[in-house]
Amino acid sequence: MTGDWRTSEERSTSFMLRLIIWLAINLRRALVRPILYPTVFYFLLTSPSSRAASFNYLRRVLLRKPTWRDHWRHFFAFASCTLDRIFLLGRKASQLSVDAVWSPDIRAVLDRSPGCLLLAAHFGSREVLRLTPPPPATSDTIEGLVRVTNAIRPDSNPLPTAILMDRSQGRMITELFDNLDPQLAITVIDATERGPQLVLKLKEAVQQGRMVCITADRVASGEGSVPVQFLGGDAHFAEGPWILAGALRVPVILGFGIYRGGNRYESHFELFAESVVLPRQNRGAAIENYAQRYALRLEHYARLAPYNWFNFYDFWPAADPHRTSRAH
Repeated sequence: MTGDWRTSEERSTSFMLRLIIWLAINLRRALVRPILYPTVFYFLLTSPSSRAASFNYLRRVLLRKPTWRDHWRHFFAFASCTLDRIFLLGRKASQLSVDAVWSPDIRAVLDRSPGCLLLAAHFGSREVLRLTPPPPATSDTIEGLVRVTNAIRPDSNPLPTAILMDRSQGRMITELFDNLDPQLAITVIDATERGPQLVLKLKEAVQQGRMVCITADRVASGEGSVPVQFLGGDAHFAEGPWILAGALRVPVILGFGIYRGGNRYESHFELFAESVVLPRQNRGAAIENYAQRYALRLEHYARLAPYNWFNFYDFWPAADPHRTSRAH
C-alpha cells in the first residue's frame, strides 16, 4: 500500500469535537444534524488523499466511475455514523431506528456458549452492533432470517461486550467518547498488547460470557497480513483476528451495522464458524482461507450498502491496474 491509516493525523480540533458532543447531549438529533453539511463539505474540499481513496473504492464497489454526489454520500455516511455514536453512547438511542437481522443458527450457538467473537469492520456503525440484543428465543423467520423491528429499546438487554481496539489511534476522539460513557471504556482491551497476555485477557472476557468485538479489515501496526481477493483486486487483511479466534476456540459471528440514511440503521449478524481451527501443518493456508471467506462477506455487504465502508486511505497495492492516485 502507498498509504497507511495508522499515520493519518486527526484533523478535528478538541474544541470542535467537544462542541459537537455538547450539542448532541443537549439538543435533539434533528437540531444537531445540520452541522454535518458544512463539516462534510470542508473535508471533501481539503482532503485530496481521502477523496482519491474514496474514488478507488467507489469505482470498484459501484462498477462505474463515481461522481461528486457519490463522494458526498460516502463522506456524509461516515459523518452521520460518527455523530450518531454520540447519541448511542449518551443513551439517546430512542432517536434512532435500528432493525436487526440474524441468521437463525445464532440463537442456539449463544445458548450453548454466550461468550463469542464478533468480527466487525470499519463499516457503518459498530455501536449499533454492540447495543443490539441477541435474537429472541422464539421467533418466526422471514426469508430464512430472524428479523426484529426497532431492536434497540430502553428495555432491551444486549449481550455484555468487550472491545479490542488500539487506543493509540484517534486518541483525542477516543478519550472524549470514553468520558461520554466511562462504563464502556472499562470494557476496552488495548490491542497494542501482544502474545499470551492479550490472549489471556480475551479468554477472561469470553469466560465471563462477553461478546468480544474485533475489526478484521485493517492490518494493525506490527501485525502480519494475508493476501485476499477483495472487490476485484489483491488486498491484504489482518491475520491477527484468526490467530486469536484459533486460540480462543469460541463461536465467531460476523456483524455489519448498516446506515440506511436519515435515522435508520440495520444490524446484520451471521454465524461464521462455531470454532476456528488452525492445524499446525497447514496453519498459514487455514488463516488465508478464513480471511478470504471474511473478505467475501465484507464484499457482499459493501455492495449491499456501498457508502458504508470507511477506509479513506490506499487499500489496494499501488501496482493494482484498477487503482488511481488522482484526487477527484
